[in-house]
Amino acid sequence: MDNLRRTTLLFFILVLLLIVPSCAGKKSTIPLKSSAKTTVHAKQFISTGEYKKAIDAYDVEYRRHPKDQALVKEYVKSLEDIKSVADKASDREDFTSAGRKYHILLKYYPRFKGFEKRLSFNISHLNAKLSHCTQSLSTQGFQEYRKGNLSGAIALWQDLLAIDPHNTEIKDALRTAKLQQKNLQENK
Repeated sequence: MDNLRRTTLLFFILVLLLIVPSCAGKKSTIPLKSSAKTTVHAKQFISTGEYKKAIDAYDVEYRRHPKDQALVKEYVKSLEDIKSVADKASDREDFTSAGRKYHILLKYYPRFKGFEKRLSFNISHLNAKLSHCTQSLSTQGFQEYRKGNLSGAIALWQDLLAIDPHNTEIKDALRTAKLQQKNLQENK
């Protein structure tokens, strides 16, 4: 009978040892599971070009768990990926695409407080890149306008206003080009 009690007690202790650590571990894994889900969703948004949604997803989770280094690492990597896509678009002279991405990073930059030093870029860098894109779009638009390609100029200037909506010079040029295009269509 003594052996049966010892065996039962030993079995009971082993079961407790298995259960207690797993219960204790559940509290610490909840944020990690949540962060992991956020990372998966954010990566999906990035793969489909929905950069604002990706940053929003990371930002919500980062505010909940600012010390989660795995989350911060993924957040920083994703931001660097967005910048890389923008840089590649700029290198191909796709200033519309590049400008939109730089604009998003610049707009959301205040949310990166706490880990901004881990980023390879800062506000000044993003402003310079965005300025290059807007200047290039403006120049291309005026070149198309001078060639008589009003549709091309209008398209470029509309793209520019999407990333720089307060540019009064381009608003005026766009208004003039649209008016000229309308007059040409009416005279046909």
